[in-house]
Amino acid sequence: MADIAIFYLVAAESGDGGRTVPTNGGDVRGTVQYIKDLPDKPIHTFLGIPYAAPPVGNLRFRAPQPVVPWEGARDATKPGPYCPQGQMVFQLFPYKFHHYDFDEDCLTINIETPTVEKDAELPVMLWIHGGALFLGFGYVAPFAALVAQQDVVVVTFNYRLGALGFLSTGDENAPGNFGFLDQVAAMAWVQENIRNFGGDPDRVTIFGESAGGVSVGNQVVSPLGKGLFRRAISQSGTYNTMEIEKKPLEIATIFAEEVGCEAKDTATLVDCLRQKTADELVHGAERMMKLDSGEWGKYFYPSLDGNFFPEHPRDLYNNGQVNDVDYLLGVNNNEYGFVMPSSMSSNFGPDGMTEDAFILELEQLVERNYPGTKKDSIVAAARKVYRDQDNPDDPMAIQHQFTLFSGDQMFVAPTVDTASKHAESGSKVYLYELHYVPSAKAASRPEWATGCDHGDDLRSMSGWPFLDIRLADGGVLPFSSEDRNFSRHIMTYWANFARSGNPSDPTGGPTDSPVVPEWPQYTHDDPAYMNLGLTSSSDVGLHPERTALWNDVIPKLVASSNKEEL
Repeated sequence: MADIAIFYLVAAESGDGGRTVPTNGGDVRGTVQYIKDLPDKPIHTFLGIPYAAPPVGNLRFRAPQPVVPWEGARDATKPGPYCPQGQMVFQLFPYKFHHYDFDEDCLTINIETPTVEKDAELPVMLWIHGGALFLGFGYVAPFAALVAQQDVVVVTFNYRLGALGFLSTGDENAPGNFGFLDQVAAMAWVQENIRNFGGDPDRVTIFGESAGGVSVGNQVVSPLGKGLFRRAISQSGTYNTMEIEKKPLEIATIFAEEVGCEAKDTATLVDCLRQKTADELVHGAERMMKLDSGEWGKYFYPSLDGNFFPEHPRDLYNNGQVNDVDYLLGVNNNEYGFVMPSSMSSNFGPDGMTEDAFILELEQLVERNYPGTKKDSIVAAARKVYRDQDNPDDPMAIQHQFTLFSGDQMFVAPTVDTASKHAESGSKVYLYELHYVPSAKAASRPEWATGCDHGDDLRSMSGWPFLDIRLADGGVLPFSSEDRNFSRHIMTYWANFARSGNPSDPTGGPTDSPVVPEWPQYTHDDPAYMNLGLTSSSDVGLHPERTALWNDVIPKLVASSNKEEL
């Protein structure tokens, strides 16, 4: 599983001064909101706009269809239902949600913009949420601070998740990747409608974190994304962070049996699944994933469908067929530092980790990711790289090496590999490692859980330190002056990139934006990257020995093992 870390927040909004704007489905009437440091700047907000037909009945397990038009001005002051998923999403995080409604009629889009003048032609940033492709939703936290401070249009949306979004029978009955096709439909909607909301359809940047970053990476390689966006930002996830499912029909068959459908043939299987309620499918998927057991269950991953993926994404890169878009991508400096191992590894905790436990984790990963290979040489190569030379026997040092090993395998090495491949394709690339930990996050973790963890970047990038983020218990999420300073810093980089393709170039941006250090472009000959923190600086070569292990050494050992088997 690539991640389960997603963060959802709520801020107060104003209901006065809403505007009515036309779309290709009909008129929508929105509302306005304000942020604390710009009290006189209304952010026009439109929520819950359908961008495709409800994927229900016979449209379940099919590509999204055109939106069903409506008459009159549709109320767009509340977010639409969330796409079906488990209650886990509400249990994981202590925030106050807008609502708690799930429904298959969930393909809706949300817009926050500083103007609705057609000739404004502001850069557009289209957010793709994370959640391992089985959790999450588009609009729960306003992007109002990013919109107001940087004069950009921010768009968010829901897409289908889990079985409803990614089940595949490997043929025409359920080709799969429906969630990715929903993302394509949302991008197409933006192209057709965003001028009416002050946006420039020729300057669309898609951005996302974790599974959202994976989604962005897959849109970069898919031919269906061609012409729908100009730039892309992947935070903590790229196309190769999440594997392509090699046996989708096997997974679909296991799932069908779990929910009481016989798999005589794929047409019968899919027809039976269409008769089940969304709740039955969600609960069946949760049982199949074994979320509460501590075991590694079966998940719905992207599949080769011949449409969104005409070939394996790796081959699309190798054949030079990816979209020619500017790409900014990167990771946090301790992706697997605390949040994920605390919920996924029984060997992790305040007492550290033994050598035997670390070796066991290594062996299990090799067996899971490289089945049938001789694991001893791979484990030995990994243990050589991930060893604290000063404290090789210290349980806390061993545990820290375990977090680096896991984070590199899931996030860092795939990101560096993608940066290299995309740069070789001829497009501009900017790489980063983010170090800043929000103050409330740092205060809530044990002293030994150091570094910027998976998901820590979301608060800063979204501008949450400038909003009143409501908690479920009635409180407000605290932020420090340093949190606000870093948030301004990172929002400036992201918005500069969306405007011009260069995160350091302030041209066309607000005159009061912070002056940010120069961010060098990443190339094959000069693999420069940016260390992002309160004081950002550039460097060359992001953890070269560690990333080389995953991107070069281990693939060669696997290939050698496979040859021996032949």
